[in-house]
Amino acid sequence: ITARAPGRMDVMGGISDYSGSLLLQMTVKQMTIVQVQERTDSIIQLRSLINKSKSQNFSIDSNLLTDKNYAEASSLIHSYPGGDWANYILGCIMVLYIEKNLAFTGMNILIQSNVPMGKGVSSSASLEVATLCALEKIYNIKFEDTELPILAQKAENLMVGAPCGLMDQLSSYLGNKNKLLPLICQPHQVFSPVS
Repeated sequence: ITARAPGRMDVMGGISDYSGSLLLQMTVKQMTIVQVQERTDSIIQLRSLINKSKSQNFSIDSNLLTDKNYAEASSLIHSYPGGDWANYILGCIMVLYIEKNLAFTGMNILIQSNVPMGKGVSSSASLEVATLCALEKIYNIKFEDTELPILAQKAENLMVGAPCGLMDQLSSYLGNKNKLLPLICQPHQVFSPVS
């Protein structure tokens, strides 16, 4: 299963999503692509392609996660080399396990992204949204309205430990090419896109 999600650019409002101000966001052409393949064993194998000759890999037995809460799972994943970046993806799996009672097994997950990291264009949100979209398809999960971006934010807050607002995930999930997405993020209200 393949899913993709774009990064986003702030046009107006920025970090005022925490105060409930009006925001205008726009997707960018750079995106994250996540491919998920089920396995017959319990191993979750992550591979993030950094460039044509370099990748990051992470592997964990899913049985180690199935009896954990958010804090326990996050601590366990962070204890492994590469756990800091793997927690973004595994956080999405844990959110579905805890919030949606997902009974998951082993899987291979391949990540490719050209969304610049650390540049304020939502590389983490695009990764979370693409991961949840792929898991939605492979496990036939039904999300209501803005449930998927809310779960993506929960993964980043509770598993990664980043206290982000909801603006990035909403923008990556709901944004349309060449349109502005008006938002108010306290708690959240989404308006019709503006050309």
